[in-house]
Amino acid sequence: MSALPTEIIAEILSKLPVKSLLRFLCVCKSWKSLIKSPTFVKIHLNQTLICNSDRHLLLSYYSLHSAELDLHHNRLSFSELNHPLNPLKGVRLVGSCNGVLCISDNSFNDIILYNPLTKSHRKLPSNQFPSPKLHMNVFGFGYDGKTDDYKVLKMVQGFEENFNSEAQVYSLNNNSWKSVQCIKGIPFFLYYADCSDVIVNEALHYLVTKEFESWQCTLISSFNLRTESFSLIKSPDYDEKYNSLVLDVAELDGCLCLMVNYNKTSNCVHTLEIFERADLWVMKEYGDEESWMKLCSIRQLESISGCIQLRPVVYSKDGRRILLEINNCKFGWYDLESETVEIFAAHGLPNRPFETSFFMGSLISFEE
Repeated sequence: MSALPTEIIAEILSKLPVKSLLRFLCVCKSWKSLIKSPTFVKIHLNQTLICNSDRHLLLSYYSLHSAELDLHHNRLSFSELNHPLNPLKGVRLVGSCNGVLCISDNSFNDIILYNPLTKSHRKLPSNQFPSPKLHMNVFGFGYDGKTDDYKVLKMVQGFEENFNSEAQVYSLNNNSWKSVQCIKGIPFFLYYADCSDVIVNEALHYLVTKEFESWQCTLISSFNLRTESFSLIKSPDYDEKYNSLVLDVAELDGCLCLMVNYNKTSNCVHTLEIFERADLWVMKEYGDEESWMKLCSIRQLESISGCIQLRPVVYSKDGRRILLEINNCKFGWYDLESETVEIFAAHGLPNRPFETSFFMGSLISFEE
């Protein structure tokens, strides 16, 4: 029987998960050459993104744990990743994009681009970014499709004698950092310190406020990776006049989202917060502030009693449910039709609070 044409073999292989392709590297020299070729790597990544396949959950908090999401979605099994950073210094997730993680140690001195499936990684050069004694750091990581470049954003806001802000961007193509030119500096105050980004439409997003020391967040900052410029997006019209709010900006199915958790303080114990509801807002048309719509409102349910914070992670494969991270320690599926939350067991969870994200499997590697 004659051999299949290379184009047919490539099309078949492009539909397989990364772990299978890595095993197939030893089938023959021609398959190894094909799978490792830059053209096939891009074809495979595009196929994975289109089919929304080979999805992995990622837990981060001083360590990294991952699980295959679609293998047994109600019986997740996490295992710790052996990342290239010194484990004694801890690890923070800066962001993930196209199957690549950007991670750093707790001091942000060492920053690494890392593919957890292929084990390929690249350490970024030192950015020589002077930081004031009193400051907060915010990072971001994403992809610029026009220049085929991966970029890392670092913002520093200082709080010494005069408020000041600075930003720099690392380009993988140039393997160097450069300052971001802002006419009036960064025109907002970061809402949360030491937080990671949410990437939508090749832009990084953060919760911000225009008033220093204000806990009312009405804006979302957007950093465009292509133009390397900042802009502001008005948040949806949620109820700001509330006892206690916990906000999270997120991405679901390519859309920018905002989860607003409403808590109230117990009359008996003033320090005890009681969950009342969580509203999930979705921007249906990116950049159109009039397109914000409330997708769902999750009320207090018996299955999530004791909850004070819900975070959306990802849709199920059929799009009918949303995976929720609950109180940074467990998971549940929210059914959009029945409006119920199903808690399920996950094995191998770290014995500490964590933050959840997900990444797609890819063959991207970093050659020094």
